[in-house]
Amino acid sequence: MTVIVSTIQFALFSSKSFFSFDRILHKHVACSIILQFSKVTYGILINGLGKTGHTSAAIQVLRKIPQYGIAPDVVMYNAIIDSLCKVTLVSDAFHLYSEMLAKGISPDVITYNTLIYGLCLAGQLKEAIDLLNHMMLKNITPDVRTYNTLIDGLCKEGNIKDAKSVLAVMTKDSVKPTVVTYNCLMDGYCLVNELNKAKFIFDTMAQIGMAPDIQSYNIIINGLCKSKLMDDALNLFEEMRRKDLVPDTVTYNTLIDGLGKSRRISCASKLLVEMHNKGQPADIITYNSLLDGMFNIKQLDKALVLFNQMKESGINPDIWTYNILIEGLCKGGRLTDAKVIFQDLCIENHRPNVRTYNIIINGLCKEGLLEEALALRSEMADNGCLPDAVTFEIVIRALFEKGENDMAEKLLQEMIARGLLNG
Repeated sequence: MTVIVSTIQFALFSSKSFFSFDRILHKHVACSIILQFSKVTYGILINGLGKTGHTSAAIQVLRKIPQYGIAPDVVMYNAIIDSLCKVTLVSDAFHLYSEMLAKGISPDVITYNTLIYGLCLAGQLKEAIDLLNHMMLKNITPDVRTYNTLIDGLCKEGNIKDAKSVLAVMTKDSVKPTVVTYNCLMDGYCLVNELNKAKFIFDTMAQIGMAPDIQSYNIIINGLCKSKLMDDALNLFEEMRRKDLVPDTVTYNTLIDGLGKSRRISCASKLLVEMHNKGQPADIITYNSLLDGMFNIKQLDKALVLFNQMKESGINPDIWTYNILIEGLCKGGRLTDAKVIFQDLCIENHRPNVRTYNIIINGLCKEGLLEEALALRSEMADNGCLPDAVTFEIVIRALFEKGENDMAEKLLQEMIARGLLNG
């Protein structure tokens, strides 16, 4: 049986085209293998398909198995509902939920947790709270995951008041908050710029004997960096290490970004070296943050060296990297180098976005190269990138400054006609 299940899973999950369920059955019957799958086996297939993003195939299996004498159960439905919710197909997930009820299959706490997660992911917080109340009316007891999911969703929307109300219900129902619960609340407070309240929760965790984890430290370090309290952030970083918590890539990226924005590039660069020495992989976010910081203090040549090091280490630049490079070079008075990188975008198979065009057009205008800037603006639409209000404002300002009032007014009227400016 194990061999058969493994073979079918391989057939289902290893091919981009994927066999239909009937074809798999016929394939094995042709090999004279007698198939007597249990409900568990079908559950494994459905779960595997859902986890690999092939929800349609999972639903196909769900629809077929009654023909083989197997009745779908809550576990199978939960697996498919989960895969739908993770891609915010919440209405489809609720359709399956309704189908379960119609077939007399009782949803369990996992069903409701999954649906609440999907609603939170889709920003439907009111509906998520309503569903919590509904499951309680159905005598299905919410667990810690139910509450954490809802608290996290509310906090991500900045709705701390309702998140605290959910926490109060959680405590009343004797469901003990976890590190995850407190992390969600801290993250929410940081999101609404109430760092002191986040720090209070962080300190309270230690007082009640709940050790903060890596995520806890990352949240507070991020809040401190956003508030430009870099020394406090670095002290917390050192505290992590004293407590034998290993900083991850998120920790380093947060600090490097904060140090870069605070113009403390030397310290940020040391952290990058430390990452390499400790085997912590740097990623595109690490390099983009450090590049941005270097350009902000006019370390153009060092930034270009770092850019080459990034590529040599196997990390491919993204459009944000190129935007940082082009803007830094333009502001640093090296328009020619910026234009070369802009041209390289096509060679590197990156499509410039509207910000990329705005940066280079602004650079051209600053250097008095109006004709070149106007030509580039005209090319944007041909390259599938429509000018936005910023594009027009840059060019119109440059035209007025040069005394090209007629052309400026013509573009102003075009801007209004496109709905980019209220007349």
